[in-house]
Amino acid sequence: MPYAKVSTGVEIYFERIGTGYPIILIMGTGLDHSCWDNQIVEYRKHFECIVFDNRSTGKTRAPESTLSSKLMAEDTAAFMDIIGIQSAHISGLSLGSTIAQELAIMRPDLVKTLQLHGTWAKAYGYVERKFKSQIRLLKELDLREFYEINSLWFMTPDYMNLYPEKVSSQIESIIKSAPSRHMLIEQYKADLNHDALDRLEKINVPTLVTVGSFDLAAPPMYAEEVAGAISNSKLVIFSEGGHFHNIENPEEFNKVTLDFLDRYT
Repeated sequence: MPYAKVSTGVEIYFERIGTGYPIILIMGTGLDHSCWDNQIVEYRKHFECIVFDNRSTGKTRAPESTLSSKLMAEDTAAFMDIIGIQSAHISGLSLGSTIAQELAIMRPDLVKTLQLHGTWAKAYGYVERKFKSQIRLLKELDLREFYEINSLWFMTPDYMNLYPEKVSSQIESIIKSAPSRHMLIEQYKADLNHDALDRLEKINVPTLVTVGSFDLAAPPMYAEEVAGAISNSKLVIFSEGGHFHNIENPEEFNKVTLDFLDRYT
């Protein structure tokens, strides 16, 4: 299995698929690289797709520690350095989007373009209460019970009604690759404590911000705030999309993101 032992003390599991200019795909809280599968099937025709599991998630090995989006961006930068990627398109979903923000601010040399999906610049108001509620639930429930509730924030009612078997399968897959309870709480604390609002103006690369209009995990107002703070950005709102709009409507997601990438490759 391909692992990269990076300077931050993490052994990162990764996969490289396809050929072309590299795109690094960074997944969200507690989720492994497989949540990008619907994108890779199309992206690989045009790009070298590089996916990996964040620290303590999936197959990546890491010591237990206090987490932050900045620390996980340092992991990503060290990973890119060690596998020889000097610059890439960077795409992140949810927690992955906050990691991508920090990476673009910290190491702009590594970022050709930036995509931020289901994102926020600072956890306040609704998302602050939601993250705190998720942490409280994790302290009380086992992982299966937690994810049965958690899925209500991430998937739309229409998707759940139309594809109940897919939803059950996705929950099972998430449970199998999830971090320990302690480290999952740490990832949610990283979500909660992320604050790049006053630093987003430092991002100058072309940036695509997307959000589902029915995103109950990070509603559109937060994506709009991010797009408003980055001068060279474009905001796309997916009608009736949820937090996992890349999974629920991959055809539309792939078209929008590939159109964006084609302009800068």
